[in-house]
Amino acid sequence: PDGVHQHRVRVRRLRSVLGGFREALDARAAERVRVAYAEWGRELGVVRDIEVRADVAEQLLERAEIGDPAVVQRLVESQREAYPVAHERLVELARAPRAEERARLLREFVGSAVVAEPDRSAADVLAAVLTKQARRVEKAEGRLDGSDEAHHELRKAARRTRYVAEAIAEVAPDLFPQQVEAIADAGDDLHDALGAHRDAMLLARRVSHEGALAGRAGELSDAYETIADLAREEAEERLDEVPSALRKLKEAASRLP
Repeated sequence: PDGVHQHRVRVRRLRSVLGGFREALDARAAERVRVAYAEWGRELGVVRDIEVRADVAEQLLERAEIGDPAVVQRLVESQREAYPVAHERLVELARAPRAEERARLLREFVGSAVVAEPDRSAADVLAAVLTKQARRVEKAEGRLDGSDEAHHELRKAARRTRYVAEAIAEVAPDLFPQQVEAIADAGDDLHDALGAHRDAMLLARRVSHEGALAGRAGELSDAYETIADLAREEAEERLDEVPSALRKLKEAASRLP
């Protein structure tokens, strides 16, 4: 049941690690793999977003104690009805020649991978990579202007930082473990909070749109604004978690060698 989500996470991890370690690898080859899997990630995202839309809407309907069948149909059941068709198309794409080409690119990249600076110590490389990712987060923070897009960019920077830190913890657990763990945890907190914020804001817009359609169809539409307001409130609540996570990440990064 969680297969699409887990596969999408692995694709994102792959792309994040290749992006984070770009300067220590064959950058052109790494970018070819990242581009190929970016396309696949978008296809996975189409299907995963259907799952998320249905689940988040269902949770908010329960919170608001709204069980109107027409509202449930528009916000939840319509998505669940659309899911099998989207999933079937995804399975077809996973069996297509382009999928094998992606896998071939990845196998060739791994099989021929070389270290750009073999004489440089691992600790230096890993600390530099992680420091650079933390700076990307700080830069994204500096561009926050209240827009959803700016928050999304911060989320992406935090996600890459988290995945890079987790990769380092896995392969080199003895290298500055406290800093790496703290950065991974803070990146996870940012990723979760900003992801929930984005999901709630997207739902609020969708609910308002569906409410307008319901009104034109002669259905009662008051419930839609109630749900949209709840979604916007939840989005704001999740943003309250961001400053402390940012402080934690920056503090840990400042203690890297």
